[in-house]
Amino acid sequence: MITAYGAARDSDERRYVPVPASVAELRGPLEGVASLPGRLFWSGLDPRNVLWDLADPRRRRDFYEVVLLKGTLDDICALVNGPELVWLWDEMYLPPWVREAWHQVVMAAEFAA
Repeated sequence: MITAYGAARDSDERRYVPVPASVAELRGPLEGVASLPGRLFWSGLDPRNVLWDLADPRRRRDFYEVVLLKGTLDDICALVNGPELVWLWDEMYLPPWVREAWHQVVMAAEFAA
């Protein structure tokens, strides 16, 4: 595991961002329907009943964005698929401190592919 800290925008504040040492540690599914625990996703009228169709790349991208921003390292390793994360990376809307923290791991995976 890499302990990463990214700079919050327009601030000297550093935020902890859990990042594995390699995308190979990310074993999440690529299909099926998933939901997120309330500690990760709490927006909308009934967030516990929001289902994410992981076969749909757009929904999978949205799902990954939430997990990378709010999840623990265990959440990330269990819910995010490494090769798929690399494939979706440029399309993902993530805060700068998350992108900064993940940059080396994602670039290493792109280079190795």
